[in-house]
Amino acid sequence: MTFNPIMFAHHSNVQSAVVNALHNNNDDIILDFSGSEASLFLSTILGHDLAKLTASGFGFKGTLDGDYQSLYSYCVYYFSDTAYRFILKQAACHQLQALMNEQQLRFDIDYVVRSDLTTLTLSGNNAFNTLVDAFKLTPGIRLSNDKLCYGAQSGEVFVTAFAHNNEQQFLLAAKADDLQKWQQYLQNKGFDLIQNHAA
Repeated sequence: MTFNPIMFAHHSNVQSAVVNALHNNNDDIILDFSGSEASLFLSTILGHDLAKLTASGFGFKGTLDGDYQSLYSYCVYYFSDTAYRFILKQAACHQLQALMNEQQLRFDIDYVVRSDLTTLTLSGNNAFNTLVDAFKLTPGIRLSNDKLCYGAQSGEVFVTAFAHNNEQQFLLAAKADDLQKWQQYLQNKGFDLIQNHAA
């Protein structure tokens, strides 16, 4: 039997929060973006350098207003040259959708807002090891740039590593029922639930 480990990542140059915490993200939106010219749109219209996206799961932080800490920042993950995933706030999603709709006549692109998925953010000294154990992940990818991020699908959950305000954070995205089970599991592991986290 062939064993395919699910690789996972963390940042090598950011801090971990002292307190282990779990944050509800009520305003996160997941948008799956595709099309034969998806990469061309990202580089031409959004101005992204896609050269660092060398394998499925790699991603980077972007912004629609020049501020990487604002509500108009986002993470975009590479699945293939024709498929990407955005994780962003409500305000940024509306602006990005308007831009995509405007450019659909010029580019072969399409998107689906994944209203079936919800998210939680995990942070703290124990976050990385807890996720590795819970999702049977293989640590091995170090992200040296805080604008880089990484995501992996483990069963029903999309698990990501990203940096925010020089702090290592992890995001879990899944259907509400599945995520509720993981929320309970993580709370049992000592992660305190905090409502309405703005990451």
